[in-house]
Amino acid sequence: MSEGAQEAGSPTQDERVMAAVAHATIIWPVMGIAAPLVIWATQREKSRFLAFQALQAAVYHMTLVLVGFSCGVCYFCSYVGMIVGSLAMPFSPPLAPPGAGPPAVEVSPQAMILILLGFLCMIVFFGLLFLGLAVWLAYIACGLYAAVANLQGKDFRYAVLGSRLERYLEGTPAKPGASP
Repeated sequence: MSEGAQEAGSPTQDERVMAAVAHATIIWPVMGIAAPLVIWATQREKSRFLAFQALQAAVYHMTLVLVGFSCGVCYFCSYVGMIVGSLAMPFSPPLAPPGAGPPAVEVSPQAMILILLGFLCMIVFFGLLFLGLAVWLAYIACGLYAAVANLQGKDFRYAVLGSRLERYLEGTPAKPGASP
């Protein structure tokens, strides 16, 4: 079928390209939120396909930013635990009995527990950092896959997000037992 004789309801070439751009801006996590929002705000009255794809891309981008920020806060907290334990060490009471000779570097059990917990948190969150990197790359790959699907004219939907946004845009209740 030629481009001039498109089916009613199939997206035009311009709509497909703009939808693909909305999804492809996932490679710029924070700044990439602006493009889908601008596309959605300017095109929502003109094209249902483009409005849905741009809004879906904007929400998808926002979840990536929020999850990344949350992981960063957790990672930061692991360092805070280690630093607090290290700072508590000089103020801890010595372990050696009085008169046992010159004290070596002595650490109280409480300070040692804090230091070990700090190191444990750092190791756990360092592992989570690598896991987070893998999830981030998968997230970006999914966004780029959505861009390619939109370029091909397919109506792409993210697994959980797509159906929820569609219900939101149609104004139907989210609960399956509720009446419309």
